[in-house]
Amino acid sequence: MRSSGFVVLVVEDDVFTRIDVAGAFEASGWTVLEAASGKSALELCGSDTQVDLLITDIDLGSGPTGWDVARSFWRRDALPVIYVSANPDAPHRHVPQSRFVAKPCSSSALVEACERLHEGFWRRKSGRDAGGSSDEAAGPA
Repeated sequence: MRSSGFVVLVVEDDVFTRIDVAGAFEASGWTVLEAASGKSALELCGSDTQVDLLITDIDLGSGPTGWDVARSFWRRDALPVIYVSANPDAPHRHVPQSRFVAKPCSSSALVEACERLHEGFWRRKSGRDAGGSSDEAAGPA
């Protein structure tokens, strides 16, 4: 799926990981925004910046976590979220239409997971999905 025209926000405090992930999404046709901290991501959330999909590390150093960032964006406007972490998953903290991807993971696998989640989310949001997708995890709001 070519994702041209869609905007992904990559929230990652490790600069090398962020550059790698951003580059993979740009190569796949996404417009990429980057945030190096939870605080920076929340500043974007407070603006009118378009974000169609959020990828966030969970541990972002001091300040807001990836859980906090995802919840804030979800409250602003429902969007699919990919949590990425080397730490264990905490499904009870997920926003709806989110997935957890364990680090380390290849950037191409991350792009593929995001494209599937994004496609299913928008298909369902527009009412064209009859049964949902196993690629989507729903958690408590």
